[in-house]
Formats: sequence, C-alpha cells, structure tokens
Amino acid sequence: MIFLLSFFWYLRTARALLFALYLWQLKEYHIGRFLAHFHTAKGKRLFFHPFVTAKLALFALWFFEPEIAFFLLLLLYLGETVLLFRATKTKTLLLPVLTRKTIVLVFSLLLVQSVVLAAVLLYFLNSLFLTFLLFDLLSLAIGSLVVLAWQPYTIFERSRILKRATEKRKRLKNLKVVGITGSYGKTSTKELLAHILAKKFVVLKTPEHRNSEMGIAHTILYDLTDEHQVFVCEMGAYNRGGIKLLASIAKPQIGIITGINEQHMATFGSQENIIKTKFELVEALPEDGTVILNEDSERVQNEKGNMKNYNTKLKKTIWTSSKQVDWKMGMPQHVKENVALAAGAAKELGMTQQEITEACKGLSLVQGINKAKRGVNGITVIDSSYSANPDGVIADLEYLKSFSGKKIIVIPSLIELGSASWQVHVKIGRKIGEVCDLAIITTTDEFSALQKGAKEKGMKDDAIILLESKEKIVEKVKSTTKAGDVVLLEGRGPAKAVDL
Repeated sequence: MIFLLSFFWYLRTARALLFALYLWQLKEYHIGRFLAHFHTAKGKRLFFHPFVTAKLALFALWFFEPEIAFFLLLLLYLGETVLLFRATKTKTLLLPVLTRKTIVLVFSLLLVQSVVLAAVLLYFLNSLFLTFLLFDLLSLAIGSLVVLAWQPYTIFERSRILKRATEKRKRLKNLKVVGITGSYGKTSTKELLAHILAKKFVVLKTPEHRNSEMGIAHTILYDLTDEHQVFVCEMGAYNRGGIKLLASIAKPQIGIITGINEQHMATFGSQENIIKTKFELVEALPEDGTVILNEDSERVQNEKGNMKNYNTKLKKTIWTSSKQVDWKMGMPQHVKENVALAAGAAKELGMTQQEITEACKGLSLVQGINKAKRGVNGITVIDSSYSANPDGVIADLEYLKSFSGKKIIVIPSLIELGSASWQVHVKIGRKIGEVCDLAIITTTDEFSALQKGAKEKGMKDDAIILLESKEKIVEKVKSTTKAGDVVLLEGRGPAKAVDL
C-alpha cells in the first residue's frame, strides 16, 4: 500500500506542481497578475475545492484513526490519478508551454518532489502520510517558491539579453521602428500595419503574445536582420516604467497609442497609472519622431492638452479617427479605429493614399478583421474570442446590432480590472441588455454586475444565464437558434473553446 500511495501521490502532485508553473507562465511571471488570479472565482476555487476539504478532514482523522485515514487517502489519490489520465486523453490537461526557462523549472520542480519522496521512503517512513498530505496541500505554494527561487538568475539572464538586444538595435541605423501600445487594439493594429507596409517594405513584426521585454528582445536578436526596413513592435506593460523600458530597447521613431481603458487596472493600481504608462511611448520618441493617437478614445483625447508635458521636443502629432475609414463591408468600431491608426503610420512612412487603399483590399485576411463565419444550423458566428477588454466588448455589441435575427453573446467576466471591475461590468451589462436576446456568461465573477446592467435595460432573468461548461453552452445555443440568428463569442475561456 505504501508503494501505491507513493505512486499515486507522485503523479497527482507532479500535475499540481506543473499547474503552478503553467499559471506563472500564463501570467508572464508577473507577481501582481499571478496574485490577481486568486481574486477570481476560478482562482478561489483552487482553495475551496472538494478535494482540499476532504484532505483537511483526513488530516484531522489521522490523529484518531490513522489506518482508515491512510486507506481513504489512497482512494482519493487513485481518483485524482484517474482524473489525470482522463484529462490527458481529452487534451484538457493544463501544462506549461515548453521553453528553455520552463524546461529548467520543470526539472527543478520534479527534482524537489523526487528528493522529498526519496527522503520520506528512506528516512522518515513514519511521517509518510503527513508529509505527503502537507506537500500536496501546499503544492501551489511550493511550486511558486521554486519559480521565485530562480528569479535572481532569471533577472541576471534577462539583463544580459536586453543589453544584447539594445546594442544590436543601435547598430541598425537605417531601420524604421513603429512602437504600438494601448489598453486594447495593439495586436490588431500591428497586424494591419504590417500587412499594409509589406506591399512596399521588408517588414518584421513581433510574433503573437511576444510584446514584453523578453519577447521584443528575442525578436530583435533572432529575427531582425539588416534586410528589414521596418520593425512593427507591439508593446505591452503592467506597471509604470514598462513602456519606457521597451522603448529604450526598440528605439521607435513612430509611436501609436491605440486607446486607453481600465484593462489591467488590478496591476497598475489606478487609471492615472495606466495613462502615464502608455504615454511613456510619447516621452521616448526622438525630436524628429511622430506620435499617432486615436481620437476616438476618450482617455487618449483627454491628454491632448498635456502633450507638451510628455515630450517638449516632439514636433509631430497625428490624430486619427474611425470616421476616416471608408469601409464598405462593415466592421466593429474599434477595428475601424485600428485601420485608421495603421493607415496614418503607413502614410508617415512614405506610402501614398493609393498604395494604402490598394493594400487595404486584402484586410479581410488579416487577424481580427474577418470575424464573421457561418456556424451550425445556418447561424452567423462572430469570433472575437482572441481577447476581451471593455471598449472592445462594447464595440462588438454595437457591431452585433447591424445583424438581423436573434442575437446571442457568449462572454466571460473580464479580469484584472481592479476597483473599476463592478462599474465596467454594469456598463457592459447595459449594452448587452440593449442589444441581445440571450446572454450566456461563462464565469461567475461579476455575473451579478452584468445581470444588473442587463436588467436595467429590460432583459429578463432567464435571458442572462450562467453556463461554465462548453458542452452546455453549445447545447443551449443549438436549442435556441435557427438560420439567420447570430452568436458573438467574446473573450478567452469557455467562449474561446466553443465550436459552433
């Protein structure tokens, strides 16, 4: 029985440790984002899971009936091992993406676990039950401590790589760099601009999900060559000074601020910090540089009078608007804003209006533009599940209004909004109530806020429902739609996994 318990414990605990690493990697090893996860219902569930409750009960039982407690723990670990194999078979197992860093961390985590197992079996057999159970219950904390223990070396290695990337960028004297930041629209604007510029220049863009300092540095070191004429660089940050750091590496001559809202306020701390951080890009531009700003973003527009405070030497500021976009096919408001920003940057780099117009004929092929597709039963599916932010959701709902038939939205609660979360979700709820016939909310966080806003606009209780299972979501959509109806999929999570 000791062998079986050890075997099952090792498998289920290895999964728990790797999940801890998965979560750290998902949050980009950012402590603030990692901790913010535990303010969500999904994060809290990790601590209040039925298995955790059962193990705490077994911990107490051990002091009265150790043999029964041992046997019950064996059964519990057997059950968790079965769930592990089932998750592996259904490809729902959450594991970190293998990189050089995660390979080292995986080895470190499994080494710690193996050392504990060997020590217990060889020297502390009498404490096997309590050691296994405590290690199990603390596996998330232990995994986090191993990740954090590597941080000094990670910081050293990061500094070395950033220095190399900065030096390489300085050597590329003729390279034009466009830095793109904002609370939303960064990726779409990057893709649009790179697509337009590729008609005339040799262009490099930052790859998907590589808008941090290490992602940008790796792109410069391993992808950027002397042949590239333009580097389109997406820049993301979660704290003050973040964009300043990225700009010091990439050295952009043109900066684009796509828009500002409450996104990631949980890590920034305040709306003011978000604004100041995004405008660090303006501060970093050279005297002969150009900043391109989105006039449709209220919070960006509010800074119009402060531009000289950000950069007294900068001589050129360009304001763009969705009203400048003549698009026959129709698209969400925020996509029009991104097209206008991309066109403004392309013109600044020397492309003529005719060249830009010609390049825009293929925009439906660009990521984030052609979202509407035909789904089951002849319904239209608008796939906006890449990510979700307050302005993007509102714009997608406004776009949804242009369709006929029943209108359904599938959306999770938005995360990392900090103190603005309730207010933002009530606002989104009002828009849902104004536009949609049915709203399927896929996470419990702020469900009541969404419900409150929707009901203010007359939506009935049974028209805004909570469904966390993708199977139930699909079943509900199929049973309530017919040809001509339209479904909007917003945000990551269950909505992203729904296949309609």
